[in-house]
Amino acid sequence: MSDPVTRLRAAYTTWAETKGGDVQCWMDVLAEEASLTSLADGSPAMRFTAARRSRREILGYLEGLAADWEMIAHDMTEFVAQGDQVVVIGNVAWRNRATGKVARTRKVDLWRFSNGRAVAFEELYDTARTIAAATPDPA
Repeated sequence: MSDPVTRLRAAYTTWAETKGGDVQCWMDVLAEEASLTSLADGSPAMRFTAARRSRREILGYLEGLAADWEMIAHDMTEFVAQGDQVVVIGNVAWRNRATGKVARTRKVDLWRFSNGRAVAFEELYDTARTIAAATPDPA
């Protein structure tokens, strides 16, 4: 099994090239017992971002993301590893399918690995921008 950075680079490349259409790239990285946390944390405008506690639940997060958002760009370019942790830094842009608004934000992903598989993932991004993009304008 390859090192975490190599596995993550491949997954991010597939994710970007398929505009979020290939979720298997993430399933292949995750352990069965894995967690996901997101800064929006299940806010009303982004309910799919609620914390997840298993690979199956993380698949639900990815399905909710694809249902609500269209990827415009996903450029994660910096990978910093120390021990079993990897920090991935880049820039992303997503269009909300309901509002048509675009959220562009810096993104930092924090990964923790055990036995070659990701056991924890936390994403950090500008929640004000994403929630604003997911919120319809007042009539």
